[in-house]
Amino acid sequence: MTTRPGATGSAGTAGAAKAAVAAGAAGTAGAAGTAVRRIAAATRIAAALAAVAMVQAASGCGRSAEQQEADALLHAIDVLRDAPSEPREAREALLAALERQPASTPPAASTKETCARAYRLLLDATAAEARVRALIEAPDGAAGPGALADLVAADAKVKESAEVMPRCAEALAILRRSGRREM
Repeated sequence: MTTRPGATGSAGTAGAAKAAVAAGAAGTAGAAGTAVRRIAAATRIAAALAAVAMVQAASGCGRSAEQQEADALLHAIDVLRDAPSEPREAREALLAALERQPASTPPAASTKETCARAYRLLLDATAAEARVRALIEAPDGAAGPGALADLVAADAKVKESAEVMPRCAEALAILRRSGRREM
């Protein structure tokens, strides 16, 4: 607040008092404004957290238990299929996880059975081939007629797995299509 030149005494003091009151009111208004902004920010944060919670809770929303079961089965098969062939023990663990997956619907049960069989044959053949390779590479040359029989059995399992794999792929496609129709 500006005063006129020559204004002295109580008028000057009154002006200063008015200015102090105005500043105090502005300070109070500023504090109130800050509180309003903080409440608005807290409300936005709470709304955002509620939205995140709803999204997390609704991730299976609309999906039946059978569809969720099929999704888990498809995921287990995809992980097994995409896993590197070595170490073989890791693929064995993935196959065991697939074999433990529940499959209550006919498409899920068929897919699980067919794909588990195809991969079981393949992994059993791989294990037999590894045993024969170890016998051949052994320093004492312990590979005998039993090794040849193991190799023949491994070859038969590889061929049978190659016959079952297309049926696994077909069962996967059917299961994926059935999941899309029910959405």
